[in-house]
Amino acid sequence: MVTKRTSGLPLICLVCDDIARGINYDVMTCMSCKIFFRRHVLKSDIKLQCQFDNNCKITKRTRNICSACRLKKCFLLGMNQQLIRHWSYNQLKLKHSQLLKIKNKNENQLPKPLPLSLLNNDRSNLTNNEWNLLSNIIHAYDEANIIPQMKYCLIQQSSLPPKLRSKLSEATVIFRALLSSLQPFVERSLYFHNLSNDTRQALVQNNFEIAGTLNSVFIIREINALDNMTFVASCATFYGDKVVKQSFHLTSQLESNGILVKIIILILAFSTNTSIVNPYYSENIMSISSALTVFHIESILVTMFWKYLNYQYGYRGAVRCLNSLIRSILDILYSANEMRNEQHDNMVDTVVEEIKHSLTIEN
Repeated sequence: MVTKRTSGLPLICLVCDDIARGINYDVMTCMSCKIFFRRHVLKSDIKLQCQFDNNCKITKRTRNICSACRLKKCFLLGMNQQLIRHWSYNQLKLKHSQLLKIKNKNENQLPKPLPLSLLNNDRSNLTNNEWNLLSNIIHAYDEANIIPQMKYCLIQQSSLPPKLRSKLSEATVIFRALLSSLQPFVERSLYFHNLSNDTRQALVQNNFEIAGTLNSVFIIREINALDNMTFVASCATFYGDKVVKQSFHLTSQLESNGILVKIIILILAFSTNTSIVNPYYSENIMSISSALTVFHIESILVTMFWKYLNYQYGYRGAVRCLNSLIRSILDILYSANEMRNEQHDNMVDTVVEEIKHSLTIEN
């Protein structure tokens, strides 16, 4: 299990530098700042004013001095008020009153145990290990420097002379970079390094194309690549105009919460197989023991992911969000099969073989 101790990653509140509880409203915060943000957003009719110079330094010791600057810092860091479940204080007071009446009425009766089930609107909190795992996944993706690296690659591509940009070889460079950006993220997971070399190679062979394509769609959206005419021209050169239109659809339909996308990418990377399966294809089929090990890792990731969805959106919202993510993955799987051509297959095969070779050397 990846923990704060084994990874060396401290959980620090980005608002006040106190010990963080986890990601709240899209930002890593402590419980104090989470409650502060929720309380002041719900009391939107109260206008906060700084008594100093509107630039107070917010720390653990000073956070209670200036609410105006503290709230401003919450918004600057990207805390999302849309993720707050809006309950009025009158509703909460009424609910509390009703619960007291029920308690007084049944104080001499033993309560019925409630079943712990996803179908019973369960919103159990994540364990400390699951919070650490979630934090480590986000940290690993950012540490891999994927988004800045692809921005730089796109700038370099745009700086080439127009005739050179339109060449297939130059278009291949950018799509190969997109596809290859998945592996540094996956390799930062301790789960990956704890597997045998044969199992790691099987994961790369079976999941790299789909997980890499989902990662590519996410990057394309994050760097606004479809607004860049050089990238669009490269896409048309490499795949054709139809794929350009499909890319607009895939990026617009993809879940807006990047944290969820990063987690689902890793879940796909640790699946036994996300490829379209050929029944006569026997290479890189996992042994029973390897498949069970991978299934156990995937189970840990999926459990944490589902609990986080419930924590953020409640049961119904979690179901809708998961349904949307699955639909996006199926659309990407379909598109990956439809856009397939000789240069795409050669690129995927080359990248996969290079990664498998590097894993063998490393082992």
